[in-house]
Amino acid sequence: MFGIFPFLSYNSGMKIFILFLGLTLMTWGSTWSSYLGPNGNGTAKGEIPALVQKNGPKVLWKAKVGRGCSSFTIGDGRAYTVGNDEDRDTLWCFDAKSGDVLWKKTYSEKLAPKFYDGGPGATPIIDEGLVYNLSKSGRLSCYDAATGDEKWIVKFKDDLSGNMPTWGYSSSPVVYGDVLLCLPCSKKGAMVALNKKTGKTVWSSSNGARPGYAAPVLYQHKGKDAAVVFHGRSVVGYDLSAKGKVLYEYEWRTPYDVNASNPQVLGDLVHISSGYNMGYAVIDVSKPKPEIVHRNRDLPMIFQNCFVEGDDLIGCFGDKRYNTELYRMDFKSGDILWKHSLPGTRGSTAKIGETTVVLTETGMVVFGKAGEKGFTESGRHQFFEEISKKLCWAPLAIGEGKLFARTNQGEVVCLDLTTTH
Repeated sequence: MFGIFPFLSYNSGMKIFILFLGLTLMTWGSTWSSYLGPNGNGTAKGEIPALVQKNGPKVLWKAKVGRGCSSFTIGDGRAYTVGNDEDRDTLWCFDAKSGDVLWKKTYSEKLAPKFYDGGPGATPIIDEGLVYNLSKSGRLSCYDAATGDEKWIVKFKDDLSGNMPTWGYSSSPVVYGDVLLCLPCSKKGAMVALNKKTGKTVWSSSNGARPGYAAPVLYQHKGKDAAVVFHGRSVVGYDLSAKGKVLYEYEWRTPYDVNASNPQVLGDLVHISSGYNMGYAVIDVSKPKPEIVHRNRDLPMIFQNCFVEGDDLIGCFGDKRYNTELYRMDFKSGDILWKHSLPGTRGSTAKIGETTVVLTETGMVVFGKAGEKGFTESGRHQFFEEISKKLCWAPLAIGEGKLFARTNQGEVVCLDLTTTH
């Protein structure tokens, strides 16, 4: 938490003058605790000063963590990510301010660079003093967040009869109450709830599903706690109050089963999007059999994220055949309110207070305001050398006044959003 610190001047014991030193009042969420932040959609509280947006944030530290597309989580002054080097994954715990390595855990795991750099795709998550990490092969491990002491390990294939997707497990688990929601996608159950303290199975959904790469998204479905999951060949809603009972299912078959972007929900409408000429669709899930409300194949998200703003959707579409554009779409009608060109073919988005932040795949951080009539940029800043082999595919992470970004090859930068360079 950041605040205004008064300078007190005592004059003859009679007066106290409170002189404010020009510091900006900032309110930040205490953590960026899970994949895509505390709300699971790239949004959080905060206020990024105008000068920081214009002139660029100060670089606090840099590091190399190994190859991968795992993003960061931040909490209690620590930052976590995972990368691969020489067929070994390392889970890193950094001091978020200094970049000092507080602890690290290494285990055997193949790099598996299948048409990309390879390495882990899931993001570690933190909850109540524990950190959870999922590897490509389905090794789910739990550690003490402060010390790195191992608590338990569950192997999706061996322990849960999991079905590993082509590019390895990448669906970050999600905490729901006392359980950890995971997607081993076995024939015995696509979703499994594990006791987050012990790793023991609490319940398993009764349905099977081809594995995808998106994470479970929590929301309210007709007054019930629910999760919607973009599996490899379908989007499925689960009733979390009834041990994962299936609420609805809609088939969505993408080449290579690459459904990787998290769904977004507005009332009874669910937005899904894929690459490979699939584009997006908004589906009405209020009926027994879901129906498409509107669709556009020319607005693909192969793994990018987006967020809901009022009754609109804001995010970066694009894939190999499209240069990326930030866009704002009416969720209910599909009307495109505006588009804004950005470098590269992909980008991740976040909304901190009133500021929209984009990390392009070329390593550029863009600040601005996504209004109803257009996107007004307040600053563009390049933090990674623009080389094709140094793509930034992992989503940016923002917590405790800092922005974390990484390349697929493992270069990390931590930026101070409270101070300009």
